[in-house]
Amino acid sequence: LCDACHEHFDAVKAYLEHYGVPYVLDPALVRGLDYYTRTTFEFVGPEENVNSTICGGGRYDGLVEAVGGPATPGIGFGAGLERLLLALEREGATAEAPRVDLFVAFEEPGLRGRLLPQIAAWRAEGRSVDTDYAGRSMRGQLTQAQRLGAETVVVARSDGTYEVRRRGEEDRVVHSLAEV
Repeated sequence: LCDACHEHFDAVKAYLEHYGVPYVLDPALVRGLDYYTRTTFEFVGPEENVNSTICGGGRYDGLVEAVGGPATPGIGFGAGLERLLLALEREGATAEAPRVDLFVAFEEPGLRGRLLPQIAAWRAEGRSVDTDYAGRSMRGQLTQAQRLGAETVVVARSDGTYEVRRRGEEDRVVHSLAEV
């Protein structure tokens, strides 16, 4: 290695050690692509077989330039989804379905544009908000809201009012989104 590359390599190892990341040096590791520069890596599972690599990648500072773009440093990786899921299963990892605070349904598809700014505002407040993007019927939208476990469903009506449905409460009609 040149002096600069050696310094870089020592710095990478030092960061791994500082963060408590166990690693094994493999001077024969070749990712199979000649655009990598300096660092390449693989995340390998505990089983020793052809499918033990879960993720691999590296640094590729000259790639954008090689295809006609400006000099741009970069790093990337690829992961095998099936291998990743198997590794998570072996570790006993579980994932909870995302929680949805509020689901916005539309009596008519044309009403969506009117509510998108409000949906964005609710999200900016930290609320988990979802809506239908597939053009489902009202019944389909309500089924989707139920599937997502939405605590509150707001139905935008064509007359400019909103029906608010909260779990365990009686439905009510409001005239302003501030009342939701």
